[in-house]
Amino acid sequence: MKSRQSIQGRCLALVLSIGALALLLSTNSWAQLLNGQTRFLGNVINSSVPGNFSQFWNQVTPENAGKWGSVESTQNQMNWSQLDVIYNFAQRNGYRFKGHTLVWGSQFPQWLSGLSQAQQRAEIEEWMQAYAARFPNTWAIDVVNEPLKTPLPWKAALGGDGATGWDWVITSFQLARQYLPNTLLLINEYGTENDPPARAQYLTIINLLRARGLLDGIGVQAHHFNLDTMNASQMTSALNDYAATGLDVYISELDITGGSSSESAQAAKYQELFPVIWNHPSVKGVTLWGYIFGQTWRDNTGIVNSNGTDRQAMTWLKSFLAPTQNALTVAPGTISFGAAAANSFVAVTSNAGWNATDNATWLAVSPIAGTNSGSFTVSATTNTGAARSGAVTVTGGNLTRTIAITQSGATAAAGPVTVTSAVTSASGWFNEQQVRVSHTAPLSALSVTMDIRRTTGLSVSGQYNTVGGQMAQSSSSTTSTLTYQFTLAPGPTLSAANNRVFAAQMGGTGTAHPTTGDAYTVSYTSGGQNFTQTGTF
Repeated sequence: MKSRQSIQGRCLALVLSIGALALLLSTNSWAQLLNGQTRFLGNVINSSVPGNFSQFWNQVTPENAGKWGSVESTQNQMNWSQLDVIYNFAQRNGYRFKGHTLVWGSQFPQWLSGLSQAQQRAEIEEWMQAYAARFPNTWAIDVVNEPLKTPLPWKAALGGDGATGWDWVITSFQLARQYLPNTLLLINEYGTENDPPARAQYLTIINLLRARGLLDGIGVQAHHFNLDTMNASQMTSALNDYAATGLDVYISELDITGGSSSESAQAAKYQELFPVIWNHPSVKGVTLWGYIFGQTWRDNTGIVNSNGTDRQAMTWLKSFLAPTQNALTVAPGTISFGAAAANSFVAVTSNAGWNATDNATWLAVSPIAGTNSGSFTVSATTNTGAARSGAVTVTGGNLTRTIAITQSGATAAAGPVTVTSAVTSASGWFNEQQVRVSHTAPLSALSVTMDIRRTTGLSVSGQYNTVGGQMAQSSSSTTSTLTYQFTLAPGPTLSAANNRVFAAQMGGTGTAHPTTGDAYTVSYTSGGQNFTQTGTF
């Protein structure tokens, strides 16, 4: 990502940061936008401080001035002038100042490429030491920027890929912790919001750092070229994945266009996504990547006109953050469905636009958004398995309401088969989960499937069954699920028996796997009739 001033600069700093409870609401003029809020709302400053900055924002990130290439374009000649202006402005006003950035594969000094690895390493440490000495009150800093998306040409000087595949990132954070011991250390990346495989890679790096006590928060850039095509449900899923690490999430470079130059399209996308971001419990603050129309790094991302008047997105944002934006009720607060497919009507009373999202594939909400008071319908598909539960979350203004939903299990006969499940081993290093099948009549077909959620460090280790060679078995994995399959070969019939065991084995890296939510499906044929049973561990 590039700024208008420096086309290479990937302006990453929309950091949703750790709570803003310590901010001085009583003395700063930004209180008119954030009065009563417990999160900060920040923005970038480029070469000079806009005159209306403090009307809106209470956190500061330098857009380009804090990048190594901006400071030391000539070796051993440090130009801190622009960064001094921005840092001192933040200090005078009591705003959190976030540094951006120490290690990045773009906008670094070009002379660095001509040095040996040992010389590069010495220069890297000199850069970090100089920064730390000059800006001791840096609240947080992007230690490594875009480790996935922007390759680092000089990573060998920091240990290269190494045994972990990301040793250079780990070394960068170790050095940052040494030189900036009182500063929150963040990582920052774009393109993981709407790309689950990229998000999984990012989480791999995050967990390597977290396990070593080197990472204090996750930076999620949230740029328009990712968010413009996302919906509220997708944004919630992404934030949930980051939150599962237990770290605070920082949306570091937020900008939105709505996919066009239309003010109304931009405002509509803000209304859809910003409440999901702002109200998510893992998100501790938001930094926008520019706000004055015509002066941001990408066209149509500004929300305030150059003459100081608000565009539609800013008008809505002020309304959303206003303390009077506090009316939201939904009825009913709980819904119970039978096993058959069914619908339920929900009434919404609100003085703001609202969004409704579900958290289960068997649920659907329509419409997913409305303006002020209105209604929507919750639909549940037919349940052929065990009883299940889900929820619908309604967000309006700066409030959230949750509707708890349950659905009865199927009442169809199970035939001559009893299925139970058990967790026989559970540790951070090895798990075994079993499905046990007992049947009082012969089975001419039998299939057992176990779907295990792929939590941190979990991988396929093995599988076995007590039927023997008549059962074909296999396993597969995706970024979210480990699947174990057992299938009776065509021809043989299984005579009645008790406690036939089908076991899935998983290896770990020290983090315990929570089995709640892991599921199984058992399908079988007996006496010419087909049956299916499902359940969870």
